[in-house]
Amino acid sequence: MHRTRLLAFALSAAAAFSSPAAFPQAADKGRIEFTARVMPASGRAEAARGLSVFLLTKSFHDINQEALAKTPPPDFDGFVDHTAFSKEMKAWMKREHTVTVSGPDLIPHLKNDDITHIPEFFEAYMNGNLSGLNQGFPAPKYTVLDFEQNSPKYQKYHVEYEAQLKKYMMAHPESKEGMDTILEQRDPTKGWGVLLMQWGERARALAVEIAQTDYLAAKTETNLDGRGAFQASPGTFWLSTLDGEALSGEQRLRWDVKVEVRAGEVTRVELSNLNAEKR
Repeated sequence: MHRTRLLAFALSAAAAFSSPAAFPQAADKGRIEFTARVMPASGRAEAARGLSVFLLTKSFHDINQEALAKTPPPDFDGFVDHTAFSKEMKAWMKREHTVTVSGPDLIPHLKNDDITHIPEFFEAYMNGNLSGLNQGFPAPKYTVLDFEQNSPKYQKYHVEYEAQLKKYMMAHPESKEGMDTILEQRDPTKGWGVLLMQWGERARALAVEIAQTDYLAAKTETNLDGRGAFQASPGTFWLSTLDGEALSGEQRLRWDVKVEVRAGEVTRVELSNLNAEKR
């Protein structure tokens, strides 16, 4: 009987020690107790077990902005210069700060002067209206030979034709439809997107490094119930998972939650789908 009582006492003491509330707390410090749970689209909330949670003195979102500022972005003008477009098209891309020359947003963005003065847009517009040449679409008076020789005759007729085209565009805005489809195969947006993605990845890696070297107050891992705790001096902190994720079904959650620590008090936080980062 005596041995049974000793065993029961030992188990009770061990359970008390493993409880977050069991750790002693200094009078000049506060305590954060948190639970991390993930709710899948179908099912019940699950504890995020073994999740690394960092107590930061700065929001990880703001740390990301700091890292972005320290990470050189890809050279936009250099990228444009290496595309296989005319100098007029490159100048337009730099002026508009875009490499996108296709898609539904292109046409409303284009001015009539852009279409008549930029070879790629002009060619796409003309090709898109080949079927309308016998339906009132203006035809040029100059010949291919005039164009190749850049003769005075070509210059005169070209100016006249440009005016006719602009007048037609104003009367028939639908005549621009289809330009984006014609230019789609030459659109360099995906290539630029890859460079931006790589830049973001480099900045994100730097942010994780900065967070753990410059702004880390403490780190812990959640237990089997998804619980964890920190003791800290009074102040403002953030519970962050950095690049780590809590997984459940199709859900992949990260947190960057602001908490206030007060001396001698316990702040309880629930990390859930509701306060997870929007992705």
